[in-house]
Amino acid sequence: MTTSCHKIPRLYTPQPLNKEGAAIELDQDQAHYIRNVMRMAETDQLRLFNGKDGEWLATITQIKKKSALLRLSKQLKPQPSTQAHIHLIFAPIKKQRLDILIEKAIELGATHLHPVLTHHTENRHIKIERINAQIIEATEQCERLDLAKLSPLTPLPTLINQWKHTQAIHWAAERVENASPLDKLTAPCAYLIGPEGGFSEEECTLLKASKIITPISLGTNILRAETACLYCLSRTNINNTGE
Repeated sequence: MTTSCHKIPRLYTPQPLNKEGAAIELDQDQAHYIRNVMRMAETDQLRLFNGKDGEWLATITQIKKKSALLRLSKQLKPQPSTQAHIHLIFAPIKKQRLDILIEKAIELGATHLHPVLTHHTENRHIKIERINAQIIEATEQCERLDLAKLSPLTPLPTLINQWKHTQAIHWAAERVENASPLDKLTAPCAYLIGPEGGFSEEECTLLKASKIITPISLGTNILRAETACLYCLSRTNINNTGE
Protein backbone atom coordinates (compact mmCIF):
# COMPACT_ATOMS: atom_id res chain seq x y z
CA MET A 1 0.00 0.00 0.00
CA THR A 2 1.34 3.42 -0.89
CA THR A 3 2.04 5.97 1.82
CA SER A 4 -0.74 8.23 0.54
CA CYS A 5 -3.35 5.55 1.21
CA HIS A 6 -2.72 5.81 4.95
CA LYS A 7 -4.42 9.21 4.87
CA ILE A 8 -7.64 7.78 3.41
CA PRO A 9 -10.38 7.24 6.03
CA ARG A 10 -10.92 3.63 7.08
CA LEU A 11 -14.24 1.92 7.90
CA TYR A 12 -15.39 -1.52 8.96
CA THR A 13 -18.22 -3.20 7.06
CA PRO A 14 -19.65 -6.69 7.59
CA GLN A 15 -20.22 -7.08 3.85
CA PRO A 16 -18.05 -9.33 1.63
CA LEU A 17 -15.05 -7.59 0.08
CA ASN A 18 -13.73 -9.96 -2.55
CA LYS A 19 -14.24 -8.59 -6.05
CA GLU A 20 -13.00 -5.52 -7.88
CA GLY A 21 -15.90 -3.41 -9.10
CA ALA A 22 -18.36 -4.82 -6.53
CA ALA A 23 -20.92 -2.40 -5.08
CA ILE A 24 -20.99 -1.86 -1.32
CA GLU A 25 -23.87 -0.13 0.48
CA LEU A 26 -23.16 1.50 3.82
CA ASP A 27 -25.83 1.63 6.51
CA GLN A 28 -27.53 4.82 7.70
CA ASP A 29 -25.14 5.48 10.58
CA GLN A 30 -22.05 5.12 8.40
CA ALA A 31 -23.62 7.23 5.65
CA HIS A 32 -24.29 9.96 8.22
CA TYR A 33 -20.72 9.68 9.48
CA ILE A 34 -18.97 10.06 6.14
CA ARG A 35 -21.41 12.74 4.91
CA ASN A 36 -21.81 14.95 7.99
CA VAL A 37 -18.76 14.20 10.13
CA MET A 38 -16.08 13.46 7.56
CA ARG A 39 -17.65 15.85 5.02
CA MET A 40 -17.05 13.39 2.21
CA ALA A 41 -18.75 13.47 -1.19
CA GLU A 42 -19.08 11.42 -4.36
CA THR A 43 -15.74 10.38 -5.93
CA ASP A 44 -14.00 10.52 -2.54
CA GLN A 45 -12.22 7.34 -1.45
CA LEU A 46 -12.44 5.11 1.62
CA ARG A 47 -10.58 2.08 2.87
CA LEU A 48 -12.82 -0.83 3.86
CA PHE A 49 -12.19 -4.02 5.84
CA ASN A 50 -14.44 -6.74 7.24
CA GLY A 51 -12.07 -8.88 9.28
CA LYS A 52 -11.99 -11.62 6.62
CA ASP A 53 -11.09 -10.26 3.18
CA GLY A 54 -8.22 -7.90 3.83
CA GLU A 55 -8.37 -4.15 3.20
CA TRP A 56 -9.86 -2.62 0.05
CA LEU A 57 -9.88 0.78 -1.59
CA ALA A 58 -13.38 1.98 -2.52
CA THR A 59 -14.83 5.05 -4.21
CA ILE A 60 -18.07 6.74 -3.16
CA THR A 61 -20.47 6.61 -6.12
CA GLN A 62 -23.59 7.88 -4.39
CA ILE A 63 -24.21 9.47 -1.03
CA LYS A 64 -27.61 10.27 0.45
CA LYS A 65 -29.05 11.11 3.85
CA LYS A 66 -29.74 7.51 4.82
CA SER A 67 -27.40 5.48 2.61
CA ALA A 68 -24.20 5.55 0.63
CA LEU A 69 -22.97 3.42 -2.26
CA LEU A 70 -19.32 2.59 -2.89
CA ARG A 71 -17.50 0.62 -5.55
CA LEU A 72 -14.46 -1.51 -4.72
CA SER A 73 -11.34 -0.50 -6.65
CA LYS A 74 -8.58 -2.85 -5.51
CA GLN A 75 -7.31 -4.81 -2.55
CA LEU A 76 -4.68 -2.90 -0.58
CA LYS A 77 -3.78 -5.61 1.94
CA PRO A 78 -4.54 -9.35 1.98
CA GLN A 79 -6.00 -10.95 5.09
CA PRO A 80 -3.28 -12.76 7.09
CA SER A 81 -3.75 -16.52 6.85
CA THR A 82 -2.88 -17.19 10.49
CA GLN A 83 -2.68 -15.20 13.69
CA ALA A 84 -1.45 -16.04 17.16
CA HIS A 85 -4.34 -15.68 19.59
CA ILE A 86 -4.04 -13.45 22.64
CA HIS A 87 -6.85 -13.93 25.16
CA LEU A 88 -7.53 -11.26 27.78
CA ILE A 89 -9.72 -12.37 30.68
CA PHE A 90 -10.69 -9.43 32.90
CA ALA A 91 -13.21 -8.30 35.49
CA PRO A 92 -15.03 -5.23 34.07
CA ILE A 93 -14.13 -1.97 35.79
CA LYS A 94 -15.84 1.42 35.90
CA LYS A 95 -17.07 2.80 32.59
CA GLN A 96 -14.45 5.44 31.78
CA ARG A 97 -11.53 3.19 32.66
CA LEU A 98 -13.14 0.24 30.86
CA ASP A 99 -13.38 2.37 27.71
CA ILE A 100 -9.63 2.96 27.86
CA LEU A 101 -8.93 -0.71 28.57
CA ILE A 102 -10.92 -1.89 25.54
CA GLU A 103 -9.40 0.68 23.17
CA LYS A 104 -5.82 -0.03 24.22
CA ALA A 105 -6.29 -3.80 24.34
CA ILE A 106 -7.33 -3.69 20.68
CA GLU A 107 -4.37 -1.49 19.78
CA LEU A 108 -2.04 -3.94 21.55
CA GLY A 109 -3.35 -6.96 19.69
CA ALA A 110 -5.81 -8.78 21.97
CA THR A 111 -7.77 -11.18 19.78
CA HIS A 112 -10.27 -12.48 22.36
CA LEU A 113 -11.84 -10.50 25.21
CA HIS A 114 -13.45 -12.47 28.07
CA PRO A 115 -15.18 -10.33 30.73
CA VAL A 116 -15.72 -12.30 33.94
CA LEU A 117 -17.78 -11.89 37.08
CA THR A 118 -15.82 -12.21 40.32
CA HIS A 119 -16.73 -11.52 43.93
CA HIS A 120 -15.24 -8.01 43.69
CA THR A 121 -16.20 -7.08 40.10
CA GLU A 122 -17.12 -3.38 40.01
CA ASN A 123 -19.11 -3.26 36.77
CA ARG A 124 -21.59 -6.13 36.67
CA HIS A 125 -23.83 -4.87 33.87
CA ILE A 126 -21.70 -4.21 30.81
CA LYS A 127 -23.27 -3.35 27.46
CA ILE A 128 -22.04 -5.87 24.90
CA GLU A 129 -23.24 -3.79 21.91
CA ARG A 130 -21.39 -0.74 23.17
CA ILE A 131 -18.14 -2.66 23.68
CA ASN A 132 -18.43 -4.23 20.23
CA ALA A 133 -18.80 -0.73 18.77
CA GLN A 134 -15.65 0.33 20.66
CA ILE A 135 -13.80 -2.69 19.29
CA ILE A 136 -14.75 -1.70 15.73
CA GLU A 137 -13.79 1.93 16.23
CA ALA A 138 -10.41 1.05 17.76
CA THR A 139 -9.74 -1.47 14.96
CA GLU A 140 -10.52 1.17 12.33
CA GLN A 141 -8.04 3.55 13.93
CA CYS A 142 -5.13 1.19 14.56
CA GLU A 143 -4.97 -0.42 11.10
CA ARG A 144 -5.77 -3.96 12.28
CA LEU A 145 -7.41 -6.28 9.76
CA ASP A 146 -9.09 -8.60 12.26
CA LEU A 147 -11.83 -7.93 14.82
CA ALA A 148 -11.34 -9.13 18.36
CA LYS A 149 -14.01 -11.54 19.57
CA LEU A 150 -15.99 -10.49 22.66
CA SER A 151 -17.43 -13.22 24.88
CA PRO A 152 -20.49 -12.80 27.12
CA LEU A 153 -19.98 -11.76 30.73
CA THR A 154 -19.32 -15.09 32.51
CA PRO A 155 -18.76 -16.09 36.15
CA LEU A 156 -15.10 -16.87 36.76
CA PRO A 157 -15.64 -20.52 37.85
CA THR A 158 -17.73 -21.16 34.73
CA LEU A 159 -15.06 -19.75 32.44
CA ILE A 160 -12.37 -21.91 34.04
CA ASN A 161 -14.48 -25.06 33.93
CA GLN A 162 -15.52 -24.49 30.32
CA TRP A 163 -12.17 -23.25 28.95
CA LYS A 164 -11.74 -24.99 25.58
CA HIS A 165 -8.81 -23.06 24.16
CA THR A 166 -5.38 -24.64 23.87
CA GLN A 167 -3.65 -21.78 25.66
CA ALA A 168 -3.01 -22.14 29.37
CA ILE A 169 -4.21 -19.17 31.42
CA HIS A 170 -1.56 -16.96 33.00
CA TRP A 171 -2.94 -15.36 36.14
CA ALA A 172 -1.47 -12.00 37.13
CA ALA A 173 -1.14 -12.98 40.78
CA GLU A 174 -0.50 -10.47 43.54
CA ARG A 175 1.47 -11.71 46.55
CA VAL A 176 1.68 -15.30 45.33
CA GLU A 177 5.03 -16.95 46.03
CA ASN A 178 6.99 -18.58 43.20
CA ALA A 179 4.97 -16.86 40.46
CA SER A 180 6.68 -17.13 37.08
CA PRO A 181 8.12 -13.97 35.48
CA LEU A 182 6.23 -12.40 32.59
CA ASP A 183 9.29 -11.46 30.56
CA LYS A 184 9.44 -14.60 28.36
CA LEU A 185 5.78 -15.10 27.44
CA THR A 186 4.84 -14.87 23.77
CA ALA A 187 1.63 -15.32 21.79
CA PRO A 188 -0.42 -17.46 21.62
CA CYS A 189 -1.26 -16.86 25.25
CA ALA A 190 -4.06 -16.03 27.70
CA TYR A 191 -4.00 -13.60 30.62
CA LEU A 192 -6.29 -13.39 33.63
CA ILE A 193 -6.44 -10.01 35.37
CA GLY A 194 -8.37 -9.62 38.61
CA PRO A 195 -10.73 -6.85 39.73
CA GLU A 196 -9.96 -3.85 41.90
CA GLY A 197 -9.36 -5.32 45.32
CA GLY A 198 -8.14 -8.59 43.86
CA PHE A 199 -9.65 -12.04 43.95
CA SER A 200 -11.35 -13.37 47.07
CA GLU A 201 -9.77 -16.16 49.12
CA GLU A 202 -12.25 -18.61 47.64
CA GLU A 203 -11.34 -17.55 44.11
CA CYS A 204 -7.62 -17.72 44.83
CA THR A 205 -8.08 -21.28 46.10
CA LEU A 206 -9.91 -22.14 42.86
CA LEU A 207 -7.19 -20.59 40.71
CA LYS A 208 -4.35 -22.31 42.58
CA ALA A 209 -6.08 -25.69 42.22
CA SER A 210 -6.72 -25.40 38.47
CA LYS A 211 -4.33 -27.26 36.18
CA ILE A 212 -4.83 -24.80 33.33
CA ILE A 213 -3.76 -21.74 35.35
CA THR A 214 -0.20 -20.57 36.01
CA PRO A 215 0.46 -17.59 38.32
CA ILE A 216 2.75 -14.91 36.91
CA SER A 217 4.35 -11.89 38.53
CA LEU A 218 4.01 -8.36 37.18
CA GLY A 219 6.62 -6.96 39.55
CA THR A 220 6.67 -5.68 43.10
CA ASN A 221 4.13 -2.87 42.65
CA ILE A 222 0.37 -3.48 42.84
CA LEU A 223 -1.06 -2.36 39.50
CA ARG A 224 -4.56 -1.13 38.75
CA ALA A 225 -6.61 -3.57 36.71
CA GLU A 226 -6.35 -1.71 33.42
CA THR A 227 -2.62 -1.11 33.91
CA ALA A 228 -2.05 -4.82 34.51
CA CYS A 229 -3.98 -5.72 31.34
CA LEU A 230 -2.03 -3.32 29.17
CA TYR A 231 1.31 -4.25 30.76
CA CYS A 232 0.77 -7.93 29.89
CA LEU A 233 -0.26 -7.14 26.31
CA SER A 234 2.63 -4.71 25.82
CA ARG A 235 5.15 -7.20 27.17
CA THR A 236 3.80 -9.88 24.84
CA ASN A 237 4.18 -7.56 21.84
CA ILE A 238 7.81 -6.91 22.77
CA ASN A 239 8.52 -10.61 23.33
CA ASN A 240 6.95 -11.54 19.98
CA THR A 241 9.17 -9.10 18.10
CA GLY A 242 12.26 -10.32 19.95
CA GLU A 243 13.22 -6.88 21.23
